[in-house]
Amino acid sequence: MGETAYFDVVLGESLPPQMITYLRLLCLGGTDAFLLEALFRNKVWEHLELPVSRDNEESICQVIQNACKSALAAYHTTIEEDEELLEREDLQSRQQIAIEVRVGEKKVLEQINDIFKEREQELDDLEYYQERRLKDLGFIGDNGDIIFWES
Repeated sequence: MGETAYFDVVLGESLPPQMITYLRLLCLGGTDAFLLEALFRNKVWEHLELPVSRDNEESICQVIQNACKSALAAYHTTIEEDEELLEREDLQSRQQIAIEVRVGEKKVLEQINDIFKEREQELDDLEYYQERRLKDLGFIGDNGDIIFWES
């Protein structure tokens, strides 16, 4: 992927999986930035397909919700006001098409906002990189208990 990525978001459908991976990369920071070291360079995309850390996932949710709210605030009408306009009989066809497109854009922005609002509520239920890695090394059992090795 390049510096800029485009994803098709369709009303009523889930988000493209690569979008979440890309957002994880964009919001990567703090102690999670170790994934950008040369050691992980060839596998970073693979690592980012799964949640990295709670901070990273929370950052994604906040950034996207703020962007959606900002974009929605830039419109001068609400969805309801647009739908009322569409009921008017004196609309020219171009006006009707423009309003329908505007309503669609707003609905998609609301859908994206709702997805990330819901995702934010589920952050405690996700398994993050550190947990997965400790399990792989045998330091944490399947139920999340730390395994103490005795000699």
